[in-house]
Formats: sequence, C-alpha cells, structure tokens
Amino acid sequence: MDQQMDERLVSDTLAKARDTASDLGAKTEQTVQDKIDQTKPVLRNLQETAGAAMDKPTDLARKASAPVVQAVDAIQGAAHDVGNQASRAASAVYEQGARAGGSVAQYTTEQPLTALLIAAAIGYGIAYLIHRS
Repeated sequence: MDQQMDERLVSDTLAKARDTASDLGAKTEQTVQDKIDQTKPVLRNLQETAGAAMDKPTDLARKASAPVVQAVDAIQGAAHDVGNQASRAASAVYEQGARAGGSVAQYTTEQPLTALLIAAAIGYGIAYLIHRS
C-alpha cells in the first residue's frame, strides 16, 4: 500500500513537473511573440517616418526599408528559436524528473527503512525551519 502511494506520489510529481515545464515553454514563447507583436508597429512607424522624411526617389526609400524588414524577420526567427529552446529545455527537465522519480521509487523499494529515515530527517528539518521563525 505504501509502495502504491509512493508510486502515485512520484507519478503526480512527475505529471506536475511535466505540466509546469510545458507551461513554462508555452509562456516563454507567448511572451516573446507578444514582444515581437508590440515591436512591429514601432518598426512600421519608423519605416513610414523615414520614408516621409526622405526627398529621394521611391526606389531609395524601398532600399532603406529593406533592412528594417530583414530585422523584423530576424527577430521573428530568433523568437521562434527561443521558443524551441525553451520547449527542449522543458522536455529535458521533465525527462530528468522522470529519471529522478524512478530512482527514488527504486531506492525506496530496495531500502525502505533508509528511505523512511531520510524522509523523517527531511521532514524534521523543514518543520524546524518553519517553526524557527
């Protein structure tokens, strides 16, 4: 019965870690995309202002705006890369958590008394820190 509770606890913890890591990746990607979306009007405004201020032919204005468009494309590419990296990092954290949970479950199965003593010591330490204040 204790083993089932331990396994359920480990499973719940791993599920929470996976969900947290997934949420972190999604929030990071959304934040970066929001920043890009906020920057686009400013860049467009700068592009329009620069075009209006120039007395040179339209061809010159188009040549001047091309780097701005390239910069926006580069920023979007970087944001996409950051989102992918965050997703990979979240997956790595989840996998490490799963391995750690498996190790804890295996150790608890093999050494129940030692695991109980370690858990009691950790619980006592946390209680001491909480009640010390």
